[in-house]
Amino acid sequence: MHDTIPVAEIMVEDVVTATPDVTATEAATLLRGENVSSVVIVRDGEPIGILTEGDFVTHLCERSDLGHLRVRDVMSAPVTTIEPTASIVDAVELLRTTDIEHLPVVSSGDSGAEGDGDATGVERAETDELVGIVTTTELTYYVPQLAHRGGESRQRPPRRHVRSDTQYERDDWTFEYRGDDESTVSVGDVARFSKTISDEDVEAFAAATGDTNRVHLDAAYAAETRFGERIVHGVLANGLISAALARLPGLTIYLSQESSFRAPLAVGDSATAVCEIVEDLGQSKYRIETNVSDGDGTMVLEGNAVVLVDDLPPMAAGETDAATTR
Repeated sequence: MHDTIPVAEIMVEDVVTATPDVTATEAATLLRGENVSSVVIVRDGEPIGILTEGDFVTHLCERSDLGHLRVRDVMSAPVTTIEPTASIVDAVELLRTTDIEHLPVVSSGDSGAEGDGDATGVERAETDELVGIVTTTELTYYVPQLAHRGGESRQRPPRRHVRSDTQYERDDWTFEYRGDDESTVSVGDVARFSKTISDEDVEAFAAATGDTNRVHLDAAYAAETRFGERIVHGVLANGLISAALARLPGLTIYLSQESSFRAPLAVGDSATAVCEIVEDLGQSKYRIETNVSDGDGTMVLEGNAVVLVDDLPPMAAGETDAATTR
């Protein structure tokens, strides 16, 4: 169960930090250079604040120049932290209730000093030590269904046009791309796409393809099968791989896909597709290892694909250039 998984198992241990007397410009340069979304501000090894990309956006709207300011003047403080022994369910709840996305992980000492907090408190003893950080990125990768719990609605979230290579995005979809250069494709890059496959998704897929097998659509019928419940079409689960590949830098064209189905995916479960570029085949072609896991991390399917990555059409490339100059 998720409440038995400690934060220590999923946190990022290599935390980017800075002291409160560095300038905002230096902190911004650190964010860009380390390719991270936050810098934890520390004094004598203890976190006293945090500076995120969102903080920079807020202050840029309010001020014309940040270069002369010190981090202590623009950081968010006090900082909300969590202990490594707390569960990832605690982390999700704390991020939700405080409306933040970055949670430094601290190991509290046994000094018993006044001001000690519990595993999910804000006030900490002076002996606290920064040992890692956990963000919504790690949580949506390991337990994507937890990230969406609580805000669920039978009405689909609104569409958003935020990328030049996709027509629209939804607020309940999660995408992450990790690579040295997010404008090009390279061996070692990893793309992840997560969403909950709803009853409406399964119904729409059955109608679009004609695959109306009752194991996907009829709960009473499915209960009598080896699965014991309705399951998602295998090809629909495989489609999450296509969704991840569609968001690679450039125009991705599918050339082939091989998949082995390892486990059923229940209707209403969250699924995450992970695509890792493992070989440059030349002429803009790449071999990619692909897999899809359910919300508990069970491998649903695995395989590999070959794609061709073309340059974006001039119109879309222009949109990308315009976005980077804003």
